[in-house]
Amino acid sequence: MSRSRLRRGAAATTMAGFGLTELMIAMVLGLIVIGAAFAIFQTSQTTFRSNEGLSRIQETARAAFELISRDVRAAGGSACSNFSAVEGADARTIQFRDNAVSGTTDSLRVVSGDDTAYRVVGSTAGSVTLHADDVDAASDVFAVNDFLILCNARKTHVVRATGVTGHTVTFAALPGGYVPTADIYAPPAAVVLARYRDVNWFVAGHGRPGGGSSLFVSRNGGDPEEVAEGVEGIAFSYLETGEDDYVDTPADWRQVVAVRVTMTLVGADVDGNQLRRTASNVVSMRGRTL
Repeated sequence: MSRSRLRRGAAATTMAGFGLTELMIAMVLGLIVIGAAFAIFQTSQTTFRSNEGLSRIQETARAAFELISRDVRAAGGSACSNFSAVEGADARTIQFRDNAVSGTTDSLRVVSGDDTAYRVVGSTAGSVTLHADDVDAASDVFAVNDFLILCNARKTHVVRATGVTGHTVTFAALPGGYVPTADIYAPPAAVVLARYRDVNWFVAGHGRPGGGSSLFVSRNGGDPEEVAEGVEGIAFSYLETGEDDYVDTPADWRQVVAVRVTMTLVGADVDGNQLRRTASNVVSMRGRTL
């Protein structure tokens, strides 16, 4: 064989491409790699959506528990001493004194004095004058028909405002003509006025397209306010003094010292499965445990 023919044969062998078998193997391997990458991408997306949904559920639960806990801790309390005797026999006074926490397994009612109280510099049996350093005008914080907590170190009264003028708030005369700032057994500087806070917590449908329910609160008999979306259900149980178990209906609401709140929360669907979690929180009534 001549040298030229040998060179042509070597060149032809060097330039030979992939055969059909090699090409099919390469395509199959490529598809496997692409499929694996797509599967990892889908898994990552599902994990991300699941974690995001769980985070939102946790944030909702944390915010809801904090708001409910704030009310329960304050139940039956005011800016005055716990030893200040609650005077009166009307329904709101009895609720404040004896049933600061009440309700059922699916709703909770809590009453207390508001966190913000205003100093009283003068009073009669049917009026108080607020400190000018606390408010520019009494009408900035109170209105006619507001229910209020008026107290000093010795006595607490639930009153309803009949007039708000300047720095003065008027109301029906206190029993026995009692004048808070003239009590010789309580310092005048300890007399304060605050709103009567009456809240009701419950879960109900929010009425938006697609359905679903939310946590609501009604304050002082007003319209319900939506607090947290995605709360499917709520359950309250109560612990009485000297008992070990929480019950749905206490024998004596005056002996309740703690409330357990259990919420069922739902999140967005992940691969057709709706996220659902149950969380619980126990809150002590500060006025009865300290």
